[in-house]
Formats: sequence, structure tokens, C-alpha cells
Amino acid sequence: MQSFTSILAASALVAGVSASPIQLTARATCGSAPAGSGSQTPLSQPTGITTASACQAQCEANNSCLSFVFGMVNNIDQCMLYSVAAASVPKQSSTNLIAYDKACTSVPAVVPTTSNPTGANTGNTKGGNHKRQTCGSAPSGSGSQSPMSQPTGITTAAACLAQCNANSACLSFIFGMVNNADECMLYSVAASAIPKQASTNLVAYDKACSSVPSVVPTTSNPQGLATGSSSGSTGSTGNTGNTGNTPAQGQHKRANMCGAAPTGPTNNASPISTPSNINSAAACKVKCQADSSCKSFEFGTITSGGSPVCKLFSVAAASVPAPTSGQSLVVYDVGCSM
Repeated sequence: MQSFTSILAASALVAGVSASPIQLTARATCGSAPAGSGSQTPLSQPTGITTASACQAQCEANNSCLSFVFGMVNNIDQCMLYSVAAASVPKQSSTNLIAYDKACTSVPAVVPTTSNPTGANTGNTKGGNHKRQTCGSAPSGSGSQSPMSQPTGITTAAACLAQCNANSACLSFIFGMVNNADECMLYSVAASAIPKQASTNLVAYDKACSSVPSVVPTTSNPQGLATGSSSGSTGSTGNTGNTGNTPAQGQHKRANMCGAAPTGPTNNASPISTPSNINSAAACKVKCQADSSCKSFEFGTITSGGSPVCKLFSVAAASVPAPTSGQSLVVYDVGCSM
């Protein structure tokens, strides 16, 4: 009887295991020729994308995108986003196009060439010795890519970078002073693909650049480039951080924050005033100067494409709370030059 009971128990266990699905994790496709047999069409084909890594950034910015294909066909870089896994992307007409799942972690940042049309890594990987970033060079792309956004009231390249960082679709930007007006333009392509500009005062930076100047442009330095031993030590005058225009990196503490993204603790300070109908950082500064308790001010947009806002604070700019998701704000101490 005991033996019969044991057999029944073993049978029930086997049946239970057989009825339970075995969870298998599908292996990501990362750089293989598409081989799906279906007829799935791309959900989007972004233009001006020059590397597989940039194509992945477009995919990451689209909630419906699960995979993408990239490569150069007929001397044109192609990026196609798909709403299915890479394993289901149909076979392509050109073997130059290869597929990646959105979750791939080692996607090349290599611009395709006739000898490497897939833009595959050739000894350089995204996580190691990847394609060199463009950081402060004149744009020289041959395409016709237009800016995705042109934020106003931005007075330094570092502040322009902050705007780019706040936009998931932004991959690069250009900054400089043209006709005595500071210009910041955000792009959805790598800096190397930004078209040549009408003015040589405008220089390009990739989003990943780590040394972006916080120097306000002048007629003698219209590009706002760091003009000392480094961008982290002296400003455009060569002084040790008393001009209000040098970044808070390096050996010297900067007296003023001028056009940088707020980094203070959340809920650390509330605005003492929010003047209305202010359309530039310079106008916001005027309001701050008119208030004896104002030590810093914040300017930018609360929502993407929204109207600009001006906020006055009774604390230094370094103490102004960091913006929340979706906000594009920069902060200035009242002593900053505009």
C-alpha cells in the first residue's frame, strides 16, 4: 500500500512539473543580419543617424521600439526602428543592414564606410575605445539636418549641454554668439553629422563631452571657449574664478554659477517671486536686481515647448533645487554678466 501511494505521489509530481512552463530568456540579437520570415515593416526611419549607437538612442526614445537595423546602403546611412524583437525583423534586401535588440549593451559608435558598411566595431567598442567625440569643433556635416530645438536665454555652452541632457532625443548641440546674440541649438544626430553653419562662431559638441566650457561669449571669444590653462581653472580673463564665468571644476571655486543646470537638494529653497511675461534670462536678471532679497534666479521651461518662466531665489544659485523630469531650467547668481 505504501509503495502504491509513493507511485501516485511521484506521478502527481511529474504531472505538476510538466504542467508548469519553463521560463526561458530569449537571447538578445546584437549585430546580426535580420533573418525573420514575416513581413513586419519599420515603425519609423529616423534621418541623419550616422552610427548604430545613435540609432539605438532613437529606439530608446520610442516606447514602441523593441529593435532596430542600421547600416550604409548606396552611401546613405539607414536607421530603421521596429516594434518587434530583432529575431523577428524580416531579412533585408542589403546585407549591409544588421539588427540589434533595444537591450543590447555594446552597440558600436562607428560611422560606416565603404569598407565597413555595417558600422561594426573594428577593434573599438562603445564601452572601451569608442569613436572619438566631437567637443568644440566647427560643424562640418554634409547633410541638411535641422535643429530639433533652439532654447532661448542660454549664455554658455555648459548651459546648452544641460538643455541637451534634459532631452532624451538630443545627441549633440552647437553654441556660440552670432550678431551679439548667444545661440544654442539641439540636434538629434551626432555632432559629426551637424551641417556646416553660416557662422564660424558656432561650434559643435556631442552630448557625452565631459569638458564643456561655462564661459559667456564675448566679441573677442564668440564661441565661449575656455581661454585659460583649462576649462576647470580660469575663465576668459585668466582670473581665478572671480568673473562668474568659469566652471565649478578644477582647483578654484567659482564665485558665481552662470547658466548651469540647478543642482541643489530637492525642496531646499522655494522661489521668493515668479515674475510673469519674462522672455529672456537677461530680463529675469533685471527683476532679481530690483529685489534686494534676490540672490539668484532661474530661467527656462517647465514643460517641453512651454512658455519660459523666471523664478527669483533668496539663496545662492548653488542651492537652487535641481529640476524635475521634463523641466529645462538654468540658474544664475545675481552677479553673473549677461
